[in-house]
Amino acid sequence: MKNFGFRKLMIFIILSATVAIAYQLPYLRYTFYDQMMAALQLNDVQMGVLASAVSIASTISYPIGGFLANKFPMRSLINLTLAAFVILTAAFAFTTNYILLIAIHVLYGFFGIATLWSAYLVGIRGLGDENVQSKLFGFSEATRGIIQTLIGFAFLAIMGTAATPMLGFKTMLLVGTVVTGVFLVLGFIFLPKKENAETAAAETKEKVTIGEVLKNPGVWIIILILISAYSCWSFGNGYLTTYTVRVAGLSENTASLLGMIRSYVIVFVAGFFGGWLLDRFTYKGKAFIILFGLSAVCFALVMLSSKALAVCIFITLFVAFVANIMKSTYWSLMGQAGIPARMTALATGVISFIIFLPDAVLPTIIGTWLNNAEAAGNIAAGFDKIFIMLILFAVVGTIGSVLLIRRTKSLPREELEEETA
Repeated sequence: MKNFGFRKLMIFIILSATVAIAYQLPYLRYTFYDQMMAALQLNDVQMGVLASAVSIASTISYPIGGFLANKFPMRSLINLTLAAFVILTAAFAFTTNYILLIAIHVLYGFFGIATLWSAYLVGIRGLGDENVQSKLFGFSEATRGIIQTLIGFAFLAIMGTAATPMLGFKTMLLVGTVVTGVFLVLGFIFLPKKENAETAAAETKEKVTIGEVLKNPGVWIIILILISAYSCWSFGNGYLTTYTVRVAGLSENTASLLGMIRSYVIVFVAGFFGGWLLDRFTYKGKAFIILFGLSAVCFALVMLSSKALAVCIFITLFVAFVANIMKSTYWSLMGQAGIPARMTALATGVISFIIFLPDAVLPTIIGTWLNNAEAAGNIAAGFDKIFIMLILFAVVGTIGSVLLIRRTKSLPREELEEETA
């Protein structure tokens, strides 16, 4: 990356920023749950439906994205994504119509994956040879985090100074529209008009079938671990903020600040530390046993510490740190699970489709738990169900980690070295 010219740098920033925006604007509930609910005049069930709308559309769009990225230039798909987000976010700012909100979130999910994700991967990979791939993707993740943090703190300032939640939320979305529009203009200027299809053609020479992927036991072990780790991360981030407000008694703006720290700032430290930590384990499954164990203990302690605000806040930040370590490193387990490099593309597609299914169905169920608990006059009971569910996910993840250790030990040494390479 020493010879990274200005144009390549701009392409890198545009691609990273597009993903940052696409994974922030549809998920404002992570840090502004209560303000969003008030501004849009929604209840917990309706908030859950919006979350499920994004997740269902996103999950369905993963295979579509691979098809589109093979058919259309990266420039066209990235610019289409940015244009769609400009229109959708502007519409989001000017409506409280529930049906329209659902439609907007479905389209957020579609354009955030189908026209973006595979095109982004192709674009970033094309910026350098195999010697710099880790740096390209690692630095892109960091850049995404920086952009999301800057936007997030700007949103927090807007919401903190707004006269009403509705005005603040609308202003946030309009600022998001403008920022997205700026990157759309930059995309038209800097993204390359010509594509190099040689890489994609070379990677499809050795065919792998869905049947071959599904018969590999390592795929199912990885699914057990990733669906558990991702759920601990997703639902921890999604509901810890509103928990500290509605149960622990924290102010909305302070809770949103802590939510942004969990969602964005902690990502940097957890990513670097997690990479260092996992490399210290011969069997990475052992590291995940520890991480899942810490997660389960933390979720239990959150339920018990709601009356001790400072302790509760510390635990929510620590469990976010643990969850982000898992999320930033769990794809590195594929080699030790015996998934060969030639199977990576199709295997990750199958795995991704399955591990994101909880995001598509559980938010609505959780919303019902919270609504029923609030109606019964004990909102804490609704949150307790969430934490118990996350503890169960941690148990499943621990079982998967034990199976991973056994799988790694059963692989011939030469085969393991080949698959990890």
